[in-house]
Amino acid sequence: MVGQFHTALPEASIYVCDNGSEDGTAEAARRVGAEVLVEEERGKGRAVRRLFREVDADVFLIADGDGTYDAGSAGRLVSTLAGRYLDMVVAVRRSTEPGAYTPLRRFGNRLFSLLAWWRCHRTVRDLLSGYRAFSRRFVDTFPARSDGFEVETEMTLFAASAGMAWDEIECPYFARPQGSRSKLHAFRDGLRILRTLLWTPAAAAGERRLGGLRAAVLVAVVTVVATALFLTLNWLAVGADPEPVADALRASLEHPDRTLADSAERFNDCLLSLMALDRGGTIVERTVSPRRVYSYTRPQRPCDALEQRLSQGAVDDSDYLTVFYHQYWAGQRVMLQWLLPPLGINGLRRTLRVLTFGLLGLGFFAALARAVQLFIGREPNSDSHESAGESKRWREDLFQAMALAALFLCLFLFLDLDRRAESFTTGASNVLTLALIVGVPVLGIANWKPGPQVLLFAGFGAAIAYHELLFGSALIGLVCVLLALATAPPPAQATVAVARSWWRALYLRCGSAYVGCLSAVFLLRVVIAEFVFQEPVLFKFWDQLTHRLYGAPRSSIHPDIDPFYASRPTVERFLQRLGDNLGTVGFGSNAVAFILIGGGALTLIGSSVFVLTKRRSLEEPWRWFGILVAGWCVPAWYVVFSAHTMAHIPVMIRLLALPYAAAAILIVGAAVFGRRSVVA
Repeated sequence: MVGQFHTALPEASIYVCDNGSEDGTAEAARRVGAEVLVEEERGKGRAVRRLFREVDADVFLIADGDGTYDAGSAGRLVSTLAGRYLDMVVAVRRSTEPGAYTPLRRFGNRLFSLLAWWRCHRTVRDLLSGYRAFSRRFVDTFPARSDGFEVETEMTLFAASAGMAWDEIECPYFARPQGSRSKLHAFRDGLRILRTLLWTPAAAAGERRLGGLRAAVLVAVVTVVATALFLTLNWLAVGADPEPVADALRASLEHPDRTLADSAERFNDCLLSLMALDRGGTIVERTVSPRRVYSYTRPQRPCDALEQRLSQGAVDDSDYLTVFYHQYWAGQRVMLQWLLPPLGINGLRRTLRVLTFGLLGLGFFAALARAVQLFIGREPNSDSHESAGESKRWREDLFQAMALAALFLCLFLFLDLDRRAESFTTGASNVLTLALIVGVPVLGIANWKPGPQVLLFAGFGAAIAYHELLFGSALIGLVCVLLALATAPPPAQATVAVARSWWRALYLRCGSAYVGCLSAVFLLRVVIAEFVFQEPVLFKFWDQLTHRLYGAPRSSIHPDIDPFYASRPTVERFLQRLGDNLGTVGFGSNAVAFILIGGGALTLIGSSVFVLTKRRSLEEPWRWFGILVAGWCVPAWYVVFSAHTMAHIPVMIRLLALPYAAAAILIVGAAVFGRRSVVA
């Protein structure tokens, strides 16, 4: 090979990288005039990195040393590069001998080249060719992060992302010499190449994009991993001894400081406790979901069935209620199995309460302290362009701190946390949501790379799907995602155009990751349940969804168990439940509740009118429209799920916090920025 390239390019200096060779290659190369560089760490990417770092030239040409590439084509590669002022020329391999290309590698190269076409927005005929010519500009700027055979993929994606000029020309490709063996492992290196294709940026330099396919792959990976994790935890939980859980529940009945019947979610909390005790059905069925929960041979509420099981033994096994959608409470069931025995009912409730109010207080006081610190500090003068930029950054920081403080205050006033912080059903999702809101500004999540952002918010969606129902809690999670992101300042030194693009991408990327993973987890669990139970699980869920949409009677729940849920709620019953729960907003006073709700509604309406009338002059329109969407999706939810709104007043009370938080953030933004930033 060295001799052939000496003949093809007489004036070229030839370098050979010894990458741990044990067959005398280095000595043979030196004997025929090549300069040998040593890279002890194995891997083609490392060898290329060593060559690019050590060799100084105007034109670079690389080729594998196995005799498969045509040295006679070197002149064409170099002349094409120099004559057309290109930065890279790739030799498209054209097989000239039988066996030069195995069918598997030919198929893999074509598949990867097709993906590269999608990533680079141009035709890529041979993504994995190792025969290439480069300009000095390419070599000096190429990051060379790859360690193995994915280095060629990185080269092509870098050329596309950096706006390099490059092209491909056909060259002969020969079979390997007899006795020669390839170092490439089709599946292992194929996975690395695929990872490089999906993860390496291929957009214009400086932009923060994430391809739709890569985002979908990330969401799919999180979905599968979360499902496997929770099914494993469920399998461990249902195989554990139920007696410690039963003992903890009996202790709460014997010393009723606050029993499960006193919970704000007594129906569901008792149901979860029954799930933790349930041993009916196979271990596979119980791992996926305990579909047989409690008996309705004699109509009774879940708390009655739980007390009967604890005091008199198992309830009648001949007739069980089927509640399919409760399978999504896998997280709480595991929590009860492992935390309830050592902590007890009240201990577990206190833990959830401390975590909830601890995160809420931490977020509020930290944001308030930051706002005060910024406000009492003197704002920079606006005499120069530099000081004007500092002034804008000061206002951004002040807005973020004040808006977060307003967000946490609204959650405290309206979220009904005093009772719901201790509920097994809602406590875990409250903690998850508050941790996300606190984490966004503290960890600078909004300025992470797109990949980690998608992973984080997809994971949040999976956690909500496994810790709560897919109705009000799913909406709470989405709105909190939008509101938390709305308070994040754009990147430093960002122009107006960059800030607009940044906000749009941030909202769409993170919101889509959350919704996508939430939906994917739901569908995957339904499919698994369908296969395990051989019953129409999706139809059962649709039965409950239609009930929540327009009050259709349920066929999957016995009317004697809970007639309020089994039939269409009446207006009278709705008003009665509203009166019973309204005081939780007004600290026990319905009058205070009406003042708070009315003031919040007027604030949201006024803020919306302000933003809509100034929409043409907004500096960061996607921020403000995102806040509006977060605020108005809750009233829209009330309209769409009218029957569920009438039947489930406590959820409506919890959701009240979100539009008021959106309105508060809009008002804070207008106060902090004024006409200097928010409006022209």
